[in-house]
Amino acid sequence: MHQKKCVLFDVDGTLVDTEKVTIEALKITMKELYNRDYSKNELNFAVGLPGKHTLHKLDIENIDATLRVWNEQIRKFINEVRIYPQIEETLNSLKNKNIKLGIVTSRYGFEVKEDIMLNEILHHFDLIVTYDESLRPKPYPDQLLKALKELNKNPDEAVYVGDTNYDYGCAKSCNVDFLLANWGEVDRRDNFDDKNIKICNKPLDLLDYIIGG
Repeated sequence: MHQKKCVLFDVDGTLVDTEKVTIEALKITMKELYNRDYSKNELNFAVGLPGKHTLHKLDIENIDATLRVWNEQIRKFINEVRIYPQIEETLNSLKNKNIKLGIVTSRYGFEVKEDIMLNEILHHFDLIVTYDESLRPKPYPDQLLKALKELNKNPDEAVYVGDTNYDYGCAKSCNVDFLLANWGEVDRRDNFDDKNIKICNKPLDLLDYIIGG
């Protein structure tokens, strides 16, 4: 795993702590628009999926309008969103080793642009691959393959850092090493069948895997 030439990151639950905000905003949206009550556990699947795919799974017909309301609700929680501790220090250390950095996210482009907190660290990245309708969503390999092509890197030169099975499946489907970002509020290992999965309990742990310390 050492001496990779590029590190690709998921956003939500990996760089930015947005899990609770995403689910709470979706709960409010479903209640206000459709008078549907959902528990957090019932909506946890939404973390890591593009918004339209989430709403499709919830059998929403007016997806575009609902997505707009959902994003409006997310913006109301902006003060509760934060960059995870050690992320910026980790990104600086990787850049200092001339390692290419990229983002591969299920967010749409406008969701990245409108995120004030995320924009504070975007200058570290050489590439950002957001979701669009021309690409199949994670766990399909499309977005990761696009990132590798644009960075001119082979799969064995890269590592993908994420927090969900969607991220894991995406990495495995194009033979890219995967590191589990296990620095959220809960132990995410329980969500994975692969008990040999490589785990980082804090962002700085990435350095041990990628550059040997």
